[in-house]
Amino acid sequence: MERLRVAVVGGGPAGMAAASRVKRLLGDRAEVVVFEKGRWVSFALCGTPYYIGCTVKTLDDLVYYPLEEFVEKRGIDVRIRTEVTEVEADARRLRFRRPDGGEGVYEYDYLVLATGARPKVPGLWRELLGYENFFTLRSLDDAERIRRYLVRDDVRRVVIVGAGYIGFEVAENVRALGREAVVVELASQVLPVMLDEDMAAPAAEVLEANGVALRLGVGVQRFEAEGGRVRRAVLADGSAVEGDAFIIGVGVAPEVGLAKSAGLRIGETGAVWVDERMRTSRPEVYAAGDVAETVDLVTGRRAWVPLAPAANKMGFVAGTNIAGGDAVFPGVVRTSVTEAFGLVVAATGLRERDAEKAGFKPVAARLEARTKAHYVGGGSKILLKVVADAETGRLLGAQAVGDETAFWRVNVVAALLQSKATVWDLFSLDLGYMPKVAPVWDPLVVAARLLMRKLGTKPRG
Repeated sequence: MERLRVAVVGGGPAGMAAASRVKRLLGDRAEVVVFEKGRWVSFALCGTPYYIGCTVKTLDDLVYYPLEEFVEKRGIDVRIRTEVTEVEADARRLRFRRPDGGEGVYEYDYLVLATGARPKVPGLWRELLGYENFFTLRSLDDAERIRRYLVRDDVRRVVIVGAGYIGFEVAENVRALGREAVVVELASQVLPVMLDEDMAAPAAEVLEANGVALRLGVGVQRFEAEGGRVRRAVLADGSAVEGDAFIIGVGVAPEVGLAKSAGLRIGETGAVWVDERMRTSRPEVYAAGDVAETVDLVTGRRAWVPLAPAANKMGFVAGTNIAGGDAVFPGVVRTSVTEAFGLVVAATGLRERDAEKAGFKPVAARLEARTKAHYVGGGSKILLKVVADAETGRLLGAQAVGDETAFWRVNVVAALLQSKATVWDLFSLDLGYMPKVAPVWDPLVVAARLLMRKLGTKPRG
């Protein structure tokens, strides 16, 4: 019996999840080949800030499974440092370039595109990527270059453009190296894609308390270079920020070049359109991870959410279906978390302003609450916000800032969002209580009570 030939482009979480799933279900009945242009597969991009700050000692520590695990134990043909240059969809074949410069062709029965996302770099800044002190962070190689440069004796101040996940976490790790850190953000708050403005103050305060200088509400107009290095960022208000290194973290975009060349449908988000089984507009081609769009389960609209948990599950679903199974990926509720200087920031669903744009009539409860019973001592306080729809009482989202319990409380709301639960459902949850672990009136339940008061009546299910 002829073996099923499956090509996977991209060795990140989605690609390796898909490849591994096909081999687990089909074994020797499938030939699975992974093409990865970098040096690693199954790597943790989310750990790169900690490599920069030397908390993570080696890049190998950021690899979940060594190459031998996939090749020798799982029987996957993994070709690192091999770039796919073209997909000829009608012929079901792809062309690739090997590390030695040689080229080759691979014919497939099924193809999985897991090409991920690339950093956004405004056009006028792209030529600066050739300078030794101007960086983006989207690969282990990027992290290696950044750390090697930042540990130099002549690097004293690092300018980080963007106060999103990358900016928040990299700032902490720059300070861990003993360097000055300046964060420049066009929005008037930190973590603007994650938090409503009334929840962002603690995140800004913890950065400043730990020596990070913030320039909020002003964008970078241009960079100026001298002597082969970028020297300063000139801001829109006419001021300038001098620096020895510059790290750009203003967002990412799906890497859809191969998908477009293959004639695949690109969705309204700019990522590859897929159905709930991760099939593209061509039934033999699947897409998974940061290159693919999905559905926002709160709004019901198409969404692009480039986060690792979703990428792994998308790859699992794609591999299952290629192997003849029947799996679906229903969508996401946009749950995310970040941390710096001990402050955990977590969010799920819609922010208040996003809910309004989506056509809901949002009502919110915001409170500061203890994480343990006051009489046992210890613990801390968290700032919590829960958003619901004023007409139906349906939960729309939550944000929390504080200690690690902020993370699990947001995860509770994330689970409720997937079932379209109401404020009354949140109030009725049978959450555990123990004075040294959580108060009898959990902050989530208190938030539900506040929302019920605003809604006036028992929310309709």
